[in-house]
Amino acid sequence: MKDSLSAGARLSTAPLIIALAGIVAMAMVAYHQLVRLDVGVAHAPRVVTARLAPGTEGLLQQTAEHLSKMQGGDSIGGFPGFEPPGDDEKYRRKIKDRDYNPQDVNDWVKEINNFLRQITNKNRGLTLEVILQRQGLNRGQIDSFINTLRDTQATAAGMEGHGVSEATAKTLEALMKVLGVSTW
Repeated sequence: MKDSLSAGARLSTAPLIIALAGIVAMAMVAYHQLVRLDVGVAHAPRVVTARLAPGTEGLLQQTAEHLSKMQGGDSIGGFPGFEPPGDDEKYRRKIKDRDYNPQDVNDWVKEINNFLRQITNKNRGLTLEVILQRQGLNRGQIDSFINTLRDTQATAAGMEGHGVSEATAKTLEALMKVLGVSTW
């Protein structure tokens, strides 16, 4: 009788094991739908697509637009360049000819700081490079975005005390550090 109870007990654990295996399988499927993995032949799995915090895409676009102002309105990191209003010829020339003054730089960098602060708060612990990768940018676009940010920081630092406030320049440098972006 003792042997028959043991066999019966063993049989009743089989459905429990099958149920646990099903739960684990469903959890793995859910995880892989959240983060898609690209398994390369010679590489360990790496994340190629993952979700960014809501609103990050718009903040990146606004950041690129403001970076673009100091680059003659050029596209930055695959984002559209800044296009001044058609009815403001003076502003249009200022952007196109890169004829901005330190106060313009101060104002634009303050906006960039605002956008970067929000990006940092929404995507805690992620570097700017990872955020841009998750946004779907390729290597050249990522380099364009980051190098333009470095150029902007160098310009702001060079104009510090001559129209660009120390606080504005230092804030940009600090935000870059949080995002894992070194200065030139």
